Amino acid sequence: MSRAMDKIYNKTIGQKIREARENNIIYITKDNTAIPKKKLTTQQRLGKALNVSFQQIQKYESGHNALSSLKLLEVSNFFNKPLEYFTSDATELLEKVRPTDNSSVRSSESFENV
Repeated sequence: MSRAMDKIYNKTIGQKIREARENNIIYITKDNTAIPKKKLTTQQRLGKALNVSFQQIQKYESGHNALSSLKLLEVSNFFNKPLEYFTSDATELLEKVRPTDNSSVRSSESFENV
């Protein structure tokens, strides 16, 4: 993957991490009933769960740093979301911007015709 595509991928995954963090719902048990209570998961809390600093979470969310597959799996487990939640938008976006290989096929075909 090119650097530009890496940046797109990292930024898209980072946006999904921020979205998951900001929309995380914690269930409070009251009288044996689970009541959803929206509670913002801070970068500090997520960082502690992943054993990284909150600054590293900021870098993940902004797309400046890439997550290893292990860290992405830890994020997925932390939010109880499938990996596809974090990667599907990035994969779809990359498919749209990925250059087609038709130009290299055409040039090799024209070389064979010589």
